[in-house]
Amino acid sequence: MFGNIFSWLTTALFGAITLLLAFESWALLTNHKPITDYIRPAVHSYPGYAFVIAVVIGMLLGHFLWGPTTGAASPRNRS
Repeated sequence: MFGNIFSWLTTALFGAITLLLAFESWALLTNHKPITDYIRPAVHSYPGYAFVIAVVIGMLLGHFLWGPTTGAASPRNRS
């Protein structure tokens, strides 16, 4: 049960990131205001919080994209 909910939340998170990146690309191509124009002032105002958020996002991405090689999906367990 929990694994199923976790899987859906992970899929939703990466789906939201994909939509945000698509909007950023669209805004840059059509000369609209991109998301980065809102993020930069916040980073300059609160650099400590921005650093902590960047580290947490980096750890989450690293965990999901380059996780340990154990379990059912591990190349070591294949015969």
